[in-house]
Amino acid sequence: MSIEKAKVGLAQTVNRRQNIHHALDLVREEIIPKLTSQVMLKPNFLSSKNQLASTHVDAIRGTIDFLLTTPAPPTEIIIAEGANEEYSGESFDNFGYRNLINEYDVPIQLYDIHQETEWETTNIILADKSRVPVRMPKIVLDCPCTISVAVAKTHDVDVVTLALKNMIMGTLHKEDRVKMHGYCSHSDRELPREAQILNINLIRLSQYLKPNIGIIDGTTGLQGNGPGGTDSVDLNIGVASADVFSADAVTTKAMGFNPADIGLFHYASEMGIGVADLSQIEVLGTPIEDVTLSFRPHEKVEFQFQWQETNSREYLEFV
Repeated sequence: MSIEKAKVGLAQTVNRRQNIHHALDLVREEIIPKLTSQVMLKPNFLSSKNQLASTHVDAIRGTIDFLLTTPAPPTEIIIAEGANEEYSGESFDNFGYRNLINEYDVPIQLYDIHQETEWETTNIILADKSRVPVRMPKIVLDCPCTISVAVAKTHDVDVVTLALKNMIMGTLHKEDRVKMHGYCSHSDRELPREAQILNINLIRLSQYLKPNIGIIDGTTGLQGNGPGGTDSVDLNIGVASADVFSADAVTTKAMGFNPADIGLFHYASEMGIGVADLSQIEVLGTPIEDVTLSFRPHEKVEFQFQWQETNSREYLEFV
């Protein structure tokens, strides 16, 4: 008996808005059952002054355009982000997000996760294998449908940063994010150890914060020493799936990397929490091989690929 493959929509159209809308439309049958009356969109605001490193408002427009074509469109849309700066509103202002409120009939709320007052905790591990708590926002945990709208970017620890990582790292309490790397301060961070720990901690938190739908805007990606920077790649694709690991794996391949070489995808397959094996994914729309470009990796990529952790299973268990 054949196993049904996870489906990923991959679209290459005339512009960013259409890339996202069409990618979602390609997997419409898988997306619609995930939708609820309240939907949360999670963009990535790495910097309020660097559009390349942050989710473009047209990717959000493409997402909302699609949502409003579904049989039971959402009656409330929350756009929530905990930006890299102390105040997410600066990015909402600079990137034109406030215009969305008047463009659509559906109520749209822009929410700064840094203003959240209710948090729940869970444990992650540090480089010395001790466990520490991190705080997750209740507004995200309570939302029945979350959608991560990420940018195709290289990363300084995890090779790539896409929809899953965007959802987790951008919603955790800002003071706790560095702990995901295995250390309590940025000055202590060290490769390859932080690559070993970050991959495990992302998997641990995915049981709570994994988005219901993953979207990656690869219209213009970021290569080199990401996740910030200005070195752009015109990949001109949109990717979407009801399995965020599948969306991320397909995008990773389109960026010229092998998902099987990256710890996050290896552990997802090992734990059975998502489909990241390309042989188990059906790509609808444009074939991956027709769009693949080799993104220049971070200069420390050699250490990022040394993510293997002894006795990883012990630390992947949710205790």
